[in-house]
Amino acid sequence: MTAPHIPGLTDLRPLGAGGFATVYRAHQAQLGRDVAVKIDNRVLADERDRRRFLREAHAAAKLSGHPHVVGVHDANITAHGTPYMVMELCTGGSLADQLDQRGPLPHEQVRDLGIKLADALAAAHAEGVLHRDIKPGNILVDRYGTPKLADFGLAALLDAQGGSTVTRDALSPSYAPPEAFAMAEPTPQADVYSLAATLYTLLAGKPPRPVPWPITSFDHLGEVLRRPITAVNGVPPALHEAIARALHPDANLRTPSAAQFRDELRGLTHLPAPPKKRAIWPYVAVALVVAVTAGALVWSFGGDKSQAVGGTKGTELESVPPFLKACGNKFCIDKSTCYYGINSVGGRASTARRVGSCAEEHYWEAFAGGWLSGDIPQVSSDDLVKAPEVAQTCTNEMMQANKRPGVDITGWQFTAVGYKDGERSYYMCLGAPEEGGRHTTSAFGN
Repeated sequence: MTAPHIPGLTDLRPLGAGGFATVYRAHQAQLGRDVAVKIDNRVLADERDRRRFLREAHAAAKLSGHPHVVGVHDANITAHGTPYMVMELCTGGSLADQLDQRGPLPHEQVRDLGIKLADALAAAHAEGVLHRDIKPGNILVDRYGTPKLADFGLAALLDAQGGSTVTRDALSPSYAPPEAFAMAEPTPQADVYSLAATLYTLLAGKPPRPVPWPITSFDHLGEVLRRPITAVNGVPPALHEAIARALHPDANLRTPSAAQFRDELRGLTHLPAPPKKRAIWPYVAVALVVAVTAGALVWSFGGDKSQAVGGTKGTELESVPPFLKACGNKFCIDKSTCYYGINSVGGRASTARRVGSCAEEHYWEAFAGGWLSGDIPQVSSDDLVKAPEVAQTCTNEMMQANKRPGVDITGWQFTAVGYKDGERSYYMCLGAPEEGGRHTTSAFGN
């Protein structure tokens, strides 16, 4: 990938790529600091679109003083007509990364995040700036651990092709409000919905109404978007109700503003978890211990039901990493498991966000994996796949052996990303067509 020329910046290195843009780390020599540069892949050929992008970018720059908004340093258009923004470099990754690595967050932390981000959103709306794509991947964490809304000002790019107010292709389906699918004008209430969907995802580990994409019919979509929001175990009812109000499918009945959503969350003090659920937890834990112990006995003494990893029966048996199954002396994918783009930040382990279903748009698909002997190495995915304990599983032969019948994966590339599972770490072998692109089917698993 050849880095473009951006005036005043040197040493551009890719950090990650998504559906419409690539993010680079760069050095701003004049001020002696590193920055992030987001360069969109789409060309703004129309002068009206160029002016609109710069106008919204300038408006977004006014928000840079807010402690929970990623600072915008500069914005312009490259010689090739692609817009870019120079922003504050946040080295802590995104909330999507944290969700993948650590699982759902405690409800106290999510409430605190909601207050801070709703306040940032209220400040943006007061300036006439809409975000239009709030999701865990667009909330970054700086080196001090502060969460910040990113990508303000890039909303104008949703209008760049075809002259429409919004395009369905630009939506993040499980975080977009119902009216967005009807091509309605973006509103502050739509941003409130997306923020609430994000908070719910951080609590539950999945979106409130996962949208199958592409949709099979608008009748099915309407049914999905009208479903009630399921309460998350351990989340206090008052917090659930505040988030559910902000997720109302009817914009007229939804929490009307980010400021009100912030104030509702701020007013929720002393939030104990539901008493009944807390009371039964010790007994559930005991039951789980008994079940696991019994399962271990069956596993150890079940004869042909056991599978020795390493190819030799009689050796100590290992448990199976998440999403995988034993395939001879290795682990291969069990159910189809797909991932969005891979994020690589210098000096940190690469991450990839798992999508709820392979019917959702994704770039990478898992085909195999295994346990890591220690913690996840703080290296890029390209370096991880070369590690000896990973390289023996993440191979073209393993990828071919585990593809679904009739699927052609000739020329596919592969890499590896590490994950935590309690006290242990494991890796997933991910494959994708060499030409890239988003997909809504899977070549591997059931």
